[in-house]
Amino acid sequence: MNEAILNTSFLPESAGGPQLNAGEVHVWAVPLHGAHEPFQALLSAAEQARVERLRFAEHRRRFTIWHGALRAILGGYAGREPQALQFAYGPRGKPYLVDAPLQFNLSHSAQLALVAVGRNELGVDCEQVRHLESLDDIVRRHFSAVEFAALSALAEPERLRGFYRCWTRKEAFIKAIGTGLSLPLDVFDVTVGEPAAFLALRDGQEDPERWTLADVSPGPDYIAALAARERGLRVRTFALRAS
Repeated sequence: MNEAILNTSFLPESAGGPQLNAGEVHVWAVPLHGAHEPFQALLSAAEQARVERLRFAEHRRRFTIWHGALRAILGGYAGREPQALQFAYGPRGKPYLVDAPLQFNLSHSAQLALVAVGRNELGVDCEQVRHLESLDDIVRRHFSAVEFAALSALAEPERLRGFYRCWTRKEAFIKAIGTGLSLPLDVFDVTVGEPAAFLALRDGQEDPERWTLADVSPGPDYIAALAARERGLRVRTFALRAS
């Protein structure tokens, strides 16, 4: 994440903010370990009430940063005050912005959140890299035979990161199409190394040639992926900080 750093008074495109050009997707990294006060005023009344109901201070802080940052980012692209944005949810719980021609998706893990913004259906997934017990069992249960073979062929020190690359790519696609786990993870194949790519989609509905799959990992401690329904999209990355 190195193209730009903008503060929470994120300007709309018409006033100098990042331009979401045709054929682009923007991915924002939002650290969750900083001060939460600059984000408090960006929340809706309902979100502020929800913060008050959270028991632990750490949970209140992270919720405030995450949701305030989402509103700051989307408000900038939509040219609206962050507090005025209205969200709704699809039949399977995928959020969308009311009355704005934007698509977005978000993911968070440990002390980091990612927000992806574009004009097409998209999904993003981020995972902190951490040791997993019974890695082979997880792979057998959730991955395709092609992916299991590719992971098994990796040297032992690289297998954990290969797992997370595969997992986030699959999750990003599932989130993009908004079906949740009603689409089994083993009916499509993705690469476990670089570059990120679809190898096959066997659900009878999706064509891998219509999709962009990209690695958007923000640093060595996190692995992340983006999936978007348009071929050959340019992915630009940004970071948001409090001011």
